[in-house]
Amino acid sequence: MAEWTLDLMNTLGYLGIVLLMVLENLPLPSELILPAAGFAAAHGDLNLPLVVLAGALGSVLGTLPLYHIGRAVGEEQLVKWADRYGKWLTLSGKDLRRADDWFDRHGPRAVLFGRMVPGIRSLLSLPAGMSEMALPKFLLYSSVGSGLWAALLALLGAYAVFWVLRRRQGRAAQG
Repeated sequence: MAEWTLDLMNTLGYLGIVLLMVLENLPLPSELILPAAGFAAAHGDLNLPLVVLAGALGSVLGTLPLYHIGRAVGEEQLVKWADRYGKWLTLSGKDLRRADDWFDRHGPRAVLFGRMVPGIRSLLSLPAGMSEMALPKFLLYSSVGSGLWAALLALLGAYAVFWVLRRRQGRAAQG
């Protein structure tokens, strides 16, 4: 999986990052994609701000199908579906109701901060759609949260390059 991810980024560049981040919602973890892209940026193969932008854009685009499903289908139908078929995704109707209740208590903040929480990040779009959160507001909060998450992961990847180089220099100085 990691090799395929790196090959796609090397071949398609920023578009590859966008596509991989859209796939994150299926799920392909951003924790794999963005540090690798940040690592490539630190090597000079990519531009770090563009990596963050591509990561955030792909992440936000990937949220839209679940948001629209939540909005179009609604809570009752999704709960029935989850109770019937959700075991394949380890998702139950009870989980959906809990997520929707949590979303109703926290509103837009749930989207903003939830975009930075592994495991919640992808499914958060369903209750936002089920609660009929306005699309522009959903996109704004998703963009900010996704941008912060993308920046953190890309910076960790970039920092890894400097950490590796520093360790190599330390070993070379000792030997």
